[in-house]
Amino acid sequence: MRTFKDEWITASDGVRICVDVYLPDGDGPFPALYAVAPYPKDLVHLPAVPVFRFVEIGPLDYWTGHGYAVVVGDQRGTGRSEGEFELFGPAEQCDLYDTIEWIASRPWSTGKVSMIGESAYSVNQWLAAAQRPPHLTCLLVYNGFTNFYHDAVYHGGVYSMGFLTFWSTDNIRASGTIGGGTPPRPGGITTDIIGMTLDRPVYDDWWDQRAVKVEDIDVPVLNIAWWHNIGVHLRGQLDGYERLKGTDKRLVVLAGSDSQERYYLDSQERYYQPEFLDTYVRPWYDHWLKGVDNGVMDGPPVRIQVANAGGRLREESEWPPRRATATAFYLSPEPAGAVDSLNDGSLTTTPPARLTGQPTVYDYPNPEWTVGTTVITDGIPQPTRGILTFTTAPLEHDTEVTGKITLVLYAESDQSDTDFHVKLSEQKAVPKLKETLMRRVAKNVPPPSAMVTRGWLKASHRTHPPQPVEPGAVVRYEIEVWPTSYLFRKGSRIRLEIANGDSPVADGLFHHYYGHQVGRDLIHHDADHPSHLILPLIH
Repeated sequence: MRTFKDEWITASDGVRICVDVYLPDGDGPFPALYAVAPYPKDLVHLPAVPVFRFVEIGPLDYWTGHGYAVVVGDQRGTGRSEGEFELFGPAEQCDLYDTIEWIASRPWSTGKVSMIGESAYSVNQWLAAAQRPPHLTCLLVYNGFTNFYHDAVYHGGVYSMGFLTFWSTDNIRASGTIGGGTPPRPGGITTDIIGMTLDRPVYDDWWDQRAVKVEDIDVPVLNIAWWHNIGVHLRGQLDGYERLKGTDKRLVVLAGSDSQERYYLDSQERYYQPEFLDTYVRPWYDHWLKGVDNGVMDGPPVRIQVANAGGRLREESEWPPRRATATAFYLSPEPAGAVDSLNDGSLTTTPPARLTGQPTVYDYPNPEWTVGTTVITDGIPQPTRGILTFTTAPLEHDTEVTGKITLVLYAESDQSDTDFHVKLSEQKAVPKLKETLMRRVAKNVPPPSAMVTRGWLKASHRTHPPQPVEPGAVVRYEIEVWPTSYLFRKGSRIRLEIANGDSPVADGLFHHYYGHQVGRDLIHHDADHPSHLILPLIH
């Protein structure tokens, strides 16, 4: 592998962009793969381990060893590149066009260019393709959102503080300042990412400039996503696939681990494993950049792994699958006997019969909350004790949920605004003997469960532009819960959790800002106000 450090590209507005070029041994020319993100290119030598989560471009020697040139760049205003970083703004999008065309013009290039990299690197892939640079030949997007506001920063209008703090500080500022990089500016960047996003809590033209115009993309696209990427990429990957107009598109969604935190590690590790790259990634580039007839366009366009179902890839003719049956599960005040929560309500397919009834009351903040909404007793986290739950009876058979999910909630508040945090979990069956042993060890151990997916809505953001809520009025909300494909096992329960906040203990990096909320919300579930969860079931 031959390396050329600090090559300079002059963008259309005169700002200089700095890149490193890695070439295979031999004369060439070579098809090229371009990687760019707000992370210093000088740190790509670090190992791809969780503590270095920003190392996301894949193994350079793998790609040069298979006959590809790799170009790794510093995004405008980051690393060595000139200019100002403006969170994927219009100037940065133009830089993508200019750099791709520069790569295509090099004597070592065949003129066929694509892009590589996970997360922010893939966000730039989406944005580059929408600019339609003539020499961008195909795209392989691996975990990249399409709408910065909705997919990452303000979920349903609720500020994703955990993600923004982790990403802006750990991944960008600290890595560029004290992590071994050599940027020409203090702090790695001059941009106040936190302040910039906090000052724009409502979707407007500024955010729209940074949203991918997917309909403008005219190259073949392979989307690779993970079901447990809840809170930053999954929504955009699936939405992007649906909105692509061309027929040369493919979607692969993988299951990985039951744990969201484990997922976050799985996706990085896999992107550096030759076996994974040989199976899922390189064939796409070989076909479109080298003309290899390897069958990547054969068969149905969608392949998914159903989470909790053994890992086999299943082919589907479209996403979301039309064969799924939208099934309503109604919220009921009847005790489920399932979990220690504020109400231990039930989730049932039987609609409520009573025209009126007592709503479920939720006062906040709960005095028992310890870390966010999680209660900790005797050192043991109790994620559900301080929130509302609605749980099915033990399932009589395996139940697959695959597709888009909506919670229709009839609620009132004594405030002019409130937040709804929704979580769908599998509460796993525990044999009686094991349950008895668990109770003997620690009487307050919660039943084992796995988070499946989540959704959020700030009440005022039920409309656009946002409108305050009339205190005391019962309002019908449609809350988007992020899509999934998950097999709930026989004997387990489907559990719906509702709160007006979340917790870094239970929700990891993707917890949200609670704010200064003090008040009372009421969830209605009578015949006139049949709150229900709509799940797409595969039979």
